[in-house]
Amino acid sequence: MIEFNYKNKYSERYVTPERMREIRAFLDTPVKRGAVMEFTDRYTDCPSVFRYGGRWYMYFIAISKDTKISGYETHLAASDDLLHWGYVGRLLKRDDSRVWDSKQIAGYAALYDTSTGGGCELSTYDGRYWMTYLAGASDGYEPDPLLMGIASGKDPLSADSFVRCDQPILTPHDSDARFFETKTLYKSAVIKDEESLTGFPFVMFYNAKAYDNHERIYMAVSSDMEHWTRYGSRPIIDDITGDPDCYITADPMIMRMDDGLYVMNIMKYHKSRSAFDTFACSYDLVHWTEWLGEPTVAPSKDDPDQDVFAHKPWFITWEGHVYHFYCACTSDNRRYIALATDF
Repeated sequence: MIEFNYKNKYSERYVTPERMREIRAFLDTPVKRGAVMEFTDRYTDCPSVFRYGGRWYMYFIAISKDTKISGYETHLAASDDLLHWGYVGRLLKRDDSRVWDSKQIAGYAALYDTSTGGGCELSTYDGRYWMTYLAGASDGYEPDPLLMGIASGKDPLSADSFVRCDQPILTPHDSDARFFETKTLYKSAVIKDEESLTGFPFVMFYNAKAYDNHERIYMAVSSDMEHWTRYGSRPIIDDITGDPDCYITADPMIMRMDDGLYVMNIMKYHKSRSAFDTFACSYDLVHWTEWLGEPTVAPSKDDPDQDVFAHKPWFITWEGHVYHFYCACTSDNRRYIALATDF
């Protein structure tokens, strides 16, 4: 484990309230466009949207509605305009010949361009494209324990290209696992630290939980994408102690503004407010200021298409517009990937 002691040129830079309000206005997407990826027999979840070869693609995960005999797998969809999506196929699938990741393989795009306007284009390391994934060996919806795997391939659109790691890269049972991440590890976001703000080329943010079943966001770093070291002895975002109404802070997705400000889009689950999307900001990738105002998207009892949850964000900024992809859940048993825009 590495402690929070690496200093960089932004370590003392403060995110002002005015800047936080500007970011909230920038992320505003009031036009709800409904489902862009939905199956009748499976729940769809956790979009990762990126541009590749002049088209738009989405990694997403899906699980059978009969979750007792199923687990998450990773799928691919494609679009020409970010608004209309077509299903392409499965990328990572269940495989009983494997041991620790045979039943749960929920993948998320890694090393995407974080700059606004960049379309989240994927970059390579060592000539390969990368994907981290939630991994497990039990059927069901997010059964404990869940570990973290990583896969890579020459072609980010080919199921035959991706090779999964032989061993998990992080687990809740590691000797350096922090106090509140000793039960399950969840979704991760891996980016390049272009300015070496952490002293490492690759940075990972992920949510995890322990015995209390509350989820917090943690940080890890790597020099080669395959070997990861926990960064800091505590969460970088921990709402639980200060807000007992908050049970989950999770699903980080990173953007970088023109002034060097990083925006971490996240979801929260409140007992009184259900699940919604919001964000936090940082100049140094370590110290984060949370937005406490209006969510970037939230469920509404008046909207039957998202009356339970609206959460798990992925933002695309392209040609002057903002696209907010997220998972919507309804009281009539729908879970699908939805889209909100600023136009």
